[in-house]
Amino acid sequence: MGYLVGGLIPLLPYFFIEKAHVALIYSSIVTGIVLLIFGAVKAHITGAGVGASTYVWGAVSTLLVGGIAAGAAF
Repeated sequence: MGYLVGGLIPLLPYFFIEKAHVALIYSSIVTGIVLLIFGAVKAHITGAGVGASTYVWGAVSTLLVGGIAAGAAF
């Protein structure tokens, strides 16, 4: 179920926007935001450290890994 929901997030803009190149931009933005949120939550749940910088690093590192993975898949 998690795989299904996670896979639908980047596809959502394509359901509502007719032009694929515009939907790609929105999909990238939405996916980036979700990766940032997921990374911050992951840092909080795993107790990676104390302070806001820990959440920022968790968010940015998750965004970087996700971006590299997307680039490799493209």
